[in-house]
Amino acid sequence: MAIKTVDHELKQRIRHSLSNIPISLNAHFGDPCQPNQWENTLDKIRYLKSQGYQGEIEISTKWILTDEQLDTLYDLAPDLWIICGVTGLNEMKGVTMEERFDHYLRVSKRFKKVIINVRPLIPGKNDSMEVLAPIVEVAAKGRRLLKHGGYVNPTSMDNSKTKYDDLKKEIHAYCEKLGVNDGPKCTCLVTDVTGRICTTFAELEPTNLDVLEALGFDFVMEDGYVRLTGFEGSGKVTKGDVSFARFIIQSSRIRSEWTDPHAYMQMKNPDGQTMICTSSWFHWAKEVPCMVNCFYCHVRPENPFINATQAGDTGCSPIDLYHYLFED
Repeated sequence: MAIKTVDHELKQRIRHSLSNIPISLNAHFGDPCQPNQWENTLDKIRYLKSQGYQGEIEISTKWILTDEQLDTLYDLAPDLWIICGVTGLNEMKGVTMEERFDHYLRVSKRFKKVIINVRPLIPGKNDSMEVLAPIVEVAAKGRRLLKHGGYVNPTSMDNSKTKYDDLKKEIHAYCEKLGVNDGPKCTCLVTDVTGRICTTFAELEPTNLDVLEALGFDFVMEDGYVRLTGFEGSGKVTKGDVSFARFIIQSSRIRSEWTDPHAYMQMKNPDGQTMICTSSWFHWAKEVPCMVNCFYCHVRPENPFINATQAGDTGCSPIDLYHYLFED
């Protein structure tokens, strides 16, 4: 457990740090907008708002939202980020590309913070400009934000993505021509819109080191960089630990040295469940079967790593984490 002998001023800064971490809702196993997860997604947004949460909130979806759903979301959180999956891979049988394009444009008319997501790019499936050019063209008609990414083999445990450097240059060139921002990370797109610090690339002096220590992270400083050495004496570091610590120190100046390449964190939520943090988002999810059921998904339930480490729900409101650690 984190150090609890902290003074009032440090507690305030810890709460402020945790209140500003960017959070993704219901992004594992299910889809935040599918029928059996929709109400839980709304409840999470309401709860965060009631706590005075100040960070960016996002939902990533391949569902086709109805106008009624869009009205409900907008009334609740007009500043919400919505990441629309448009991959050209026909994840939902019976949903045409034209319907996906229409959905993205409908979302873009209501919300300012909308990203079209072309991920994963699977070799031989959708990794060509023939498939991708129409998606870029639609992005240019909407909010002009596009994210793309490589493929993670769901049967592999190394968590590495396929490379597509030449195609990446083609995508970027076409995006640039049409005025579309295809930043290398979601966090870059978010910070381009909001002006927040891009913790993935901002070479700023690390801050909040006492907050990081109070949360239980072991680290040393090396030439102005943070190097994590463990969590509460564990002697190991996960990729999720590094991502989370980067949000706390508000800087990219942290060594990307981990002994475990997965996005789960060693810190647990108040109920002892797994927490997950990627380079762009802290995740809070109710684990339900995904109705979209993408054939390529690397967080499918049959993945043995997922079964071993993510049983039950994952994450929590970061403000609940603060209350659990420092105000019980």
